[in-house]
Amino acid sequence: MALTGKYILLRGGTVLTHSTDENVVPLYDTDVLVHDDTIVKIGKAIDPPFDAYTEVIECHGKIVSPGFVDTHHHVWQTQLKGRHADQGLVAYMVSGNIMSYAYKAEDAYWGQLSGCLEAINAGTTLVLDHAHIAYTPEHATAALSATLGSGIRSILAYTNPLRLSQWDQSSCVPDQDLLPKWAMSQLSEWLEKYNHNERGNAVAATVEVGMGFDLWFLPKNVVLPMLTELGEKGLRVLTTHVGCNALQGQQSPVPMFSSYGLLQHPYPPSNKKSALPFLLLSHCGGIPKSDLSLLASTGTPISSTPDTESHMGMGFPVSLHSSLRNSKTANVSIGVDLHTFGPASIPLQARALLQLTRLERNSSLLGKDTFPAWDVRSSSEEAFNLATIRGARCLGLESQVGSIAEGKMADLVVFDAKGSVGMLAAAEHDPVIAIIRFSETADIETVIINGTVRKRNGKLVDVAVSRDGVAGKGVGGDADVMKWADVAEEVRRSQKDIQARIERLSIDQGRKTLLGMFHVDQEKLVDAL
Repeated sequence: MALTGKYILLRGGTVLTHSTDENVVPLYDTDVLVHDDTIVKIGKAIDPPFDAYTEVIECHGKIVSPGFVDTHHHVWQTQLKGRHADQGLVAYMVSGNIMSYAYKAEDAYWGQLSGCLEAINAGTTLVLDHAHIAYTPEHATAALSATLGSGIRSILAYTNPLRLSQWDQSSCVPDQDLLPKWAMSQLSEWLEKYNHNERGNAVAATVEVGMGFDLWFLPKNVVLPMLTELGEKGLRVLTTHVGCNALQGQQSPVPMFSSYGLLQHPYPPSNKKSALPFLLLSHCGGIPKSDLSLLASTGTPISSTPDTESHMGMGFPVSLHSSLRNSKTANVSIGVDLHTFGPASIPLQARALLQLTRLERNSSLLGKDTFPAWDVRSSSEEAFNLATIRGARCLGLESQVGSIAEGKMADLVVFDAKGSVGMLAAAEHDPVIAIIRFSETADIETVIINGTVRKRNGKLVDVAVSRDGVAGKGVGGDADVMKWADVAEEVRRSQKDIQARIERLSIDQGRKTLLGMFHVDQEKLVDAL
């Protein structure tokens, strides 16, 4: 064994591994040895390498889990937290989605950095970030810089939001340039820089550039050549919002995606077999069962976000729908979506998904004058797998992350089960159930991403803040080391500045513009009170 580099030894924990058929196999009183960014050995009583520095993390009475995978999240929105707790999707589209208008590039930086750190604190080690904060090149650069600085593993899906040329108390005017040249140029440059790195290349060890795209009303002869060109430059992951309802429209876009050749199994960076990126669909509430079956048969990845989907009327989450659950080829996962009205915790999303799935099934049985007997629909292990190995598969990264195995990247989360109030007795009964049903973010003692400790002893470690990135002028440059408390103060200051700009805007004008642009039949919009 090489004696150079950095070693971490997680000693004596309950290590959650996966069998070949993806059953979770707890290994008790087991060690995990990490060398640089890789898990190199799993076993009992591993001796730290001689003549090399090894950080030993005692894990007796603790659970060592794979890091959690979040496949749909808008990470930049931290300063908007709390605003959408009692709002539906229509209100959110104005007060959240297009509110990047009120952000300067430095606001984008602090929102993105704190959003990444909140995710890390809750055990997320990999996120597909639908980053609709690319309002200007400077906004996009600030978001990328913050993501890199946080240390989270990210597929940063570069997304142009609906930009506004004017918004004040009397008007709200959309910018007609939906795909500005500067955005395509910046995205292309980033694809060349960040998506052609072999493992071990430190240019961007934890960040890949993807794309978020929802402009499917544009002509096919515009969309397909653009995606083909970007695919040839290294774009691997494309993500979009999908739903069938009175707001988004009742016509499913899945047949269109199929005709475009976008429905395919996610593939890893080392096996880019298509000129086109693969497409990950977020939500999918209300789409026909036949379309769900088509997505399952093609392996097209889906992300359910239980909190927002139930909160905002987007339908029951589909990731444990029978047509997907019973398919051997379906790729399903879960995401946070918005951390503006709830915590950025994937275990909480897994918990919500289980309960909503069971509610749907049980309601169906009760409606037939029958009653659910013995076991309930779906298991905690299924939910755990959606949050780990299946989430990684949806991003084409299952060979690198998503489970604890020798040779995989060291993305690990340690739960202090012994010291937890809520996990007491549950952890001794079943460690997976303990995490999915009983754990809290406060129980997460250690988070390791790419072999680097990002949370230690229950506290986020200090982060390097790039002053160039704050200004939106570049990635890298001189950096200051900041504690979480100092980052939080910058977010509070930024929040006040954003609020002052919001107060100069007419929310009503913004609502009228959005509803008019999307040709919404407003007679179908009713209060849910």
